[in-house]
Amino acid sequence: MEKKVPKVGLALSGGATLGIAHVGVLKAFADHKIPIDYISGTSTGSLVAACFAFGMPLSQMIEITESLGWKKISKFGYSKLGINSNKPMSVFITDLLGDVKIEDAKIPLAIVATDIESYEMVVLREGSLHEAIRASTCIPGFFAPVELNGRMLVDGVLSENLPLSPLYDMGATIKIGVNLSSNPVKARPQNILEVIGNSYTVLSRHRDINLNSRADVIIEPDLNKFDFTKFKDADQIVEEGYNAALKAIPEIQEKLSTHREKKEGWLSELLSFFTGKPQS
Repeated sequence: MEKKVPKVGLALSGGATLGIAHVGVLKAFADHKIPIDYISGTSTGSLVAACFAFGMPLSQMIEITESLGWKKISKFGYSKLGINSNKPMSVFITDLLGDVKIEDAKIPLAIVATDIESYEMVVLREGSLHEAIRASTCIPGFFAPVELNGRMLVDGVLSENLPLSPLYDMGATIKIGVNLSSNPVKARPQNILEVIGNSYTVLSRHRDINLNSRADVIIEPDLNKFDFTKFKDADQIVEEGYNAALKAIPEIQEKLSTHREKKEGWLSELLSFFTGKPQS
């Protein structure tokens, strides 16, 4: 009988500009040969997840984080539904990865958005990649909603900031979550983005109480000294993600080992039953 290895799923949360930390997590996983069989992302996490799922080298991802800015992903485009448009995000993604479909990713990918009309979580696993990321990163009020497949979609943070649910549906046996909103800065908002960001934090603090029971491992980088509205300090944010992942590596390796031992033990018992011989 062929031995089956556990399937690892990685969920990357939203976190505005702090999503750069996810790149550091991925680098730590690569350095320690932690496999990733499925990946899901919400908001900024969807962008990083997509780059990884389509095979972008980590060195290129780090290089991109150092040149990001709001002008690359948004423009003023006032409508009655939002003061800006994130249509430039589509151009940005297409320039990076091509006009590709989600289902063409090298690693199975799920992107989470929110239907602002029905209030439902929407998990996108096929169709236009750049449109899906636009929807998942569409900050309501700041950006006009994205029309996709007959639905009016906005930021996935509203429905599931840490997208663990898709990993269950995709078949992951070990589910790892990277939560960037675990230790937010308490500060008086100075602009509309900070008002929206703090509102997200309120939602997340109440909703994420049971995260530890839904994930096998939670990674929570300490990012409270960084501004989630500004693209700066990229190197330091990547480093914080890397260091947080390093601390979790022993636990992940233990989970992988335990699952393999359980699987091998189960197979040995089954073979012994049919053959009448103990398996070494």
